Amino acid sequence: MSVSRRIKLYFTIIILLGLTVFYPFVVYSTNSLVSELRTLWIATAMETMTHQWLATAFFPEDMVTEVVEARKQMFESQKDLQSVWTQAEEPTVKAAEEPLTEEDKFYTMFDDLDRASAEAFFEANPQYIENGYENVNMDWCEKKDDTGIVTRQGDQVVAINAQKDLMIVKIRRDSALGEYTGYVAIIKDPSRVSLGLSKGMGKRAGQRMPELAEYNEAILGINASGFIDNGDAAEGGTPYGYVKKDGEKIQGAFGHGYKIIGFDAEHRFLIGDTTTAEQMVDAVEFGPALVVNGQKMDELDRVGSLQPRTAIGQREDKTVLMLVVDGRYQGGSTGCRGIDCRDILWDYGAVQACNLDGGSSSVMYYQGRVINSPTTSTGNRDGRRLPNGFVVK
Repeated sequence: MSVSRRIKLYFTIIILLGLTVFYPFVVYSTNSLVSELRTLWIATAMETMTHQWLATAFFPEDMVTEVVEARKQMFESQKDLQSVWTQAEEPTVKAAEEPLTEEDKFYTMFDDLDRASAEAFFEANPQYIENGYENVNMDWCEKKDDTGIVTRQGDQVVAINAQKDLMIVKIRRDSALGEYTGYVAIIKDPSRVSLGLSKGMGKRAGQRMPELAEYNEAILGINASGFIDNGDAAEGGTPYGYVKKDGEKIQGAFGHGYKIIGFDAEHRFLIGDTTTAEQMVDAVEFGPALVVNGQKMDELDRVGSLQPRTAIGQREDKTVLMLVVDGRYQGGSTGCRGIDCRDILWDYGAVQACNLDGGSSSVMYYQGRVINSPTTSTGNRDGRRLPNGFVVK
């Protein structure tokens, strides 16, 4: 038998073994690990726009339907959720104390910092504090070197901008299929956060995040609304669902279990429905909710998929948290589940938090460029075109 025929025979045997042994085991096994991975596979495929065939072509219809229905039930269970902010107590007047130094004010503002690690960094890199702590602008987002600065949660700090009251943290976590990475932006002054509309929103074409941020004169931004595209054109100009900007409703709600989320005139992040939206100044429609009124949303564990993700939240003191996670092995990151986003934002103190559009839309922009690794069919480093985004000015 010739070598080429022998190779063909070996491949035929391998394929037959896969069809008769491996495939039935993967599809019908009741093993808990296999079942979990199977559900993860189906959910991940079905939450994409173009790769649902990876589930429908290989798994029975009733199995796929079960996973899809579980996701629908999760959204249905959140139908009546609504943010409630209690009136903040007036601060107690304290006896006069010695005024804080600029250094102490800096560490009071950025209270997530592990102070010892930050002090060691500034000692080794004094150029960042030579104009005073109030002017610190350290940006190592794309450097391979570790800053050595960590948060109290143990994550690496890659940017601090004292004038804009913000800090960016790089996260690295384990997933079921490897590791995922992303960024958390911590914005101490919520008045800097608003909804930025793309120049072409409501028309066919949106803008990529660098263009959108520049158009809105923003230093930082993440994607917000989902989008509706005609046919195969991913132009991103038409947002999915409710949009409100500066108190003016631009588009009504679509429903389908999504929440309306946004900020009111007091810069409080709200999660609710069209009634709640009446209180909001800026708002979009998406979901699911991750944390509401200081309570974790436990129904998120009913179904999950590994995807690039974007989420936004807020602490009790109104500090805004923006999270973007890379996925689909872009930059070596597997992506994460909604419950993982919830836990990250919870660890950083969120009392309200909600998922935003993910997948190819997930992007974080800072100081002139995109700092994460978006996944798009075109491979564009700046990500896909978007209808809007939450921005920091």
